[in-house]
Formats: sequence, C-alpha cells, structure tokens
Amino acid sequence: MKVDCGKTVEVRGRVAFDSLCPICTGLRDQWHPVLAPRGFPFVPLQDPAVAAELNLLPGELPGEIQLLLDDGRRLGGVDAMLFLGRQIGWLAPVAWMGGLPGVRCGVDAAYGWVERNRHCLGDTCRVPLRRRHRGHPAFFEAP
Repeated sequence: MKVDCGKTVEVRGRVAFDSLCPICTGLRDQWHPVLAPRGFPFVPLQDPAVAAELNLLPGELPGEIQLLLDDGRRLGGVDAMLFLGRQIGWLAPVAWMGGLPGVRCGVDAAYGWVERNRHCLGDTCRVPLRRRHRGHPAFFEAP
C-alpha cells in the first residue's frame, strides 16, 4: 500500500518506461496523475531494481513499456496499454475496441512505428539520421 495525499492507494502494478525517451517521459507526466491513484505508478526501466526484475543486462532496455503486475504477470507494449486503458472507466470502451482483431493490427503497427522512432520524435533525435537509397537517385531530394 502507498499513502498519497492522505489516501491509501493499493499498488496493483508498476508501469516501467524508458526515462531517456522524451515521448515516454511526456506520456508519464500526462498519465501518472490518472494511473497512480488507480494503483499503477510509473517507474523507470533504468532503475536497477526494475532491470533486475526483468532480467536485463546492464544498459539493456526492452523496446516497449512493461507493466509489472503484482500478481506476477508482465505485459508489454500494446497489451500493457490496453490493460491500463480498461482500468479507466471512460477509456475502457476505446481499449476494448483497440483489442478487436482488425483494429489491433493497426494499433500494433502504430505502436511499433512509435517504438522504433521514439528517440527521434519531437525534435530531440539522439540517433544520427541515415537516408535510404534504393540504388537510384530520388526524383526530388532536399539537401
């Protein structure tokens, strides 16, 4: 249990996020006030205790958020997001729709794209840009 502003909150799980990712920290800032009172505080994946729990090597990070539930289950990426969405009354219908087969494919694709590009979104790219050439010059290419 955790005492928060005089209220006792039962911690039901932890949302492990990449604290070096500007998108992830922005989402943490936005969603912590919503999820923490429901028993899901945010913890950085870089925390040594979290890394040990996930059996990560030093400096290793999973490519997606991890939801570490108190019953021992671990959910990652879209599964974690849909689970958390179902914990919020007004968001539960959206989470339900996100789990439908045809919709889930699109959600998985969108999450995968953000996951692969998360360090380069929001004008904070930490990875050198590389242009892909397919063996022929582009019709139009800006310098």
